[in-house]
Amino acid sequence: MTTLYLVRHGETQWNKENRCQGCIDIELNKDGLKQAKAIAQKLVQENIDIIHSSELKRAYCTADIIAESLGLGVIRSKALNEINFGDWEGLTFEEMKNKPNYSYDEWRVSPHKAAIPGEGSLKNVQDRAMDYINKIIKDNLGKNILVVSHGGVIKTIILGMLGIGLEAYNKFYIANTALSIIKIDNERTYIKTLNDTCHLRAYGVNNNG
Repeated sequence: MTTLYLVRHGETQWNKENRCQGCIDIELNKDGLKQAKAIAQKLVQENIDIIHSSELKRAYCTADIIAESLGLGVIRSKALNEINFGDWEGLTFEEMKNKPNYSYDEWRVSPHKAAIPGEGSLKNVQDRAMDYINKIIKDNLGKNILVVSHGGVIKTIILGMLGIGLEAYNKFYIANTALSIIKIDNERTYIKTLNDTCHLRAYGVNNNG
């Protein structure tokens, strides 16, 4: 049995301001650092074998805090970076609505059909993320693999692993440092845990989700 642990990065100031971050390299804020320490304590119990992370600071810093608690290193990859939102990045969601090339109905209601500045489409995001995920699973069969990434990318990975279409992208949410767990064996792949943030309450840390 191979187990894939998916963790979103801790909170940033732009998360609090409801800004589109994308590939802009934003640091964790104080609550984000506390959240990272909380998920690190939870993962101590999970016998993680290997850690992969996005190259962006908010994810890599989260992964590094976890890695320190587990006595492991972190492998960084651009393939796990957040969606490239192009000229949407830095805008609040209210400001995005006023962009001439932004369709609220497409992105918020039918994101799988939307044209995304920078990345092109959700399919492009999922393809590069799943190519990487499939490789690390193949290289680490029977191990516990931790991936620290971003809300958008994690959702495309979950849908890809479960064989669910991208039209379901906006049907669930991934909070900061939320834990999702996918089990993979020869017979089936299934989700054991989705968007678990119990560790934040247990450690008295703010939860924005």
